[in-house]
Amino acid sequence: MNPRRHLLKAALAAATAPALLLGGKATAAARPADFAAAAAREPLLTPLFGVNDATGDRDAEARLIGRWPAALRGRFYRNGPALLERAGQRYHHWFDGDGMVQQFRIEGGRVVHRGRLVRTAKLAREREAGRFLVDALGTTFPGQAPAAGRDSFNTANTSALEHAGRVLAMWEGGSAYAMSPDDLSTQGPVSWRADLAQVPFSAHPKVDPQGHLWNIGAAGEQLVVWHVDPAGRLARVQLTGSPFPFGMVHDMAVTARHLVVPLPPVKLDFATPAEGSRRRFAMSPGEPLRVLVMDKDDVTRQRVFELPPRMVFHVSNAHDTADGEVVLGFVAAPDAAFLDEGAVALMAGRPGVGLGSEPVVARLNMVDGGVRLQPLAGGGAGVEFPRVHPHRVGEAARHVVFAAAWAHGPRRRHALFHGVQLLDTASGRVRRFDYGADAIAEEHVFVPKPGGRGELDAWLLGTTFDAKRQATVLNLLDAARIEDGPVAQAVLPYALPLGFHGNFTAA
Repeated sequence: MNPRRHLLKAALAAATAPALLLGGKATAAARPADFAAAAAREPLLTPLFGVNDATGDRDAEARLIGRWPAALRGRFYRNGPALLERAGQRYHHWFDGDGMVQQFRIEGGRVVHRGRLVRTAKLAREREAGRFLVDALGTTFPGQAPAAGRDSFNTANTSALEHAGRVLAMWEGGSAYAMSPDDLSTQGPVSWRADLAQVPFSAHPKVDPQGHLWNIGAAGEQLVVWHVDPAGRLARVQLTGSPFPFGMVHDMAVTARHLVVPLPPVKLDFATPAEGSRRRFAMSPGEPLRVLVMDKDDVTRQRVFELPPRMVFHVSNAHDTADGEVVLGFVAAPDAAFLDEGAVALMAGRPGVGLGSEPVVARLNMVDGGVRLQPLAGGGAGVEFPRVHPHRVGEAARHVVFAAAWAHGPRRRHALFHGVQLLDTASGRVRRFDYGADAIAEEHVFVPKPGGRGELDAWLLGTTFDAKRQATVLNLLDAARIEDGPVAQAVLPYALPLGFHGNFTAA
């Protein structure tokens, strides 16, 4: 088959997939009144109220605490599900909300926040109708509007990355949405080529040290592999079959020679009843965790490695070795309980299931197909959102930073994180800072210090929700002294919705 026609066929399959996946019995959304009553008892739940069409635009200069380094100049982005209720409806699953990109502009001794809902086609239609119109990952509504491709469902709610002069707001299964870095105005869905409209461009691209962007997209039985050059132009797109068709594909890693994609044994299971008739996200019995390793120059040259069954959301990094191994770091959980139960409990304001995740390294031998697994010391913590120094993406990285939870037990009524943890993968040493029982810690990223040479010659930048202040706080820590806590903070006059992922762009 002509490769171009093959790709168009995959795009068509991707465009129709949501309607097929979300058919069947409707699920009842969480009731806004029930959540409001729970939040009145538990102030930590405030960010999960989300925003509405008016409060989805936020602008404020932060109140500064401590000394913000003059050398730190740039824009820090975060993205996450933000519009969670409309017209008496509330999404049933945390991952369903419409995306809101946050920008923290750091320069001249000031930190200025701007937040904007991503003006997707979905958001525009539902704003005009005054209600939710289309099904989401974990919530269905009666009388849904007909779909017109994947972007009918696109919430653009998972990650944000500034690349080649525009901000990409990304979701799991459709187009990236472009936004202006100047004012966060939405410019529209990105079609990297005319015949590639709505072909999935996933939420976890990796930018290598040379500035090339690599990404994947899941299109049913196939995987799309994207290569975008430093100028933001499509360099190449490739297609290959998926070793686990219609399964969950969330994150990927890049090395100097390879692309590495974990394929956890998770599919949407509509046959199994569950509380409230909600969807179940089930691990397929007897299926392993597969890791697909592809040659960047020709993705049909590949190996599939089979590991013990684990749920994987996120990778930390990967690199090639001189003796033919690909070393992959990732965070693994024993099951999909958080996806299936924990993220639903949060939306209802109930105590929920934690992630229970731990860091793991897999050494994948590209010569003989062997696998060696190395669980890493977590110190009894549940961790997620792993990040490495941006200059080490695709190369050997010694240090990984996580959001983590390890204390406070019954004082916390839900399963989110309260601290940040730095792991030295060579020595096993773990260092931490605890923001406390009244805080929710989100993803932190490495920001290289100007002229710095080592991985710890960097700051850590990340947000927390402070329940006592009822405010979102931007925190700056010294990576070499994480246990000392923030050297500087920027306190907003409001609480932002909890986010998933983001990135820093130096000015």
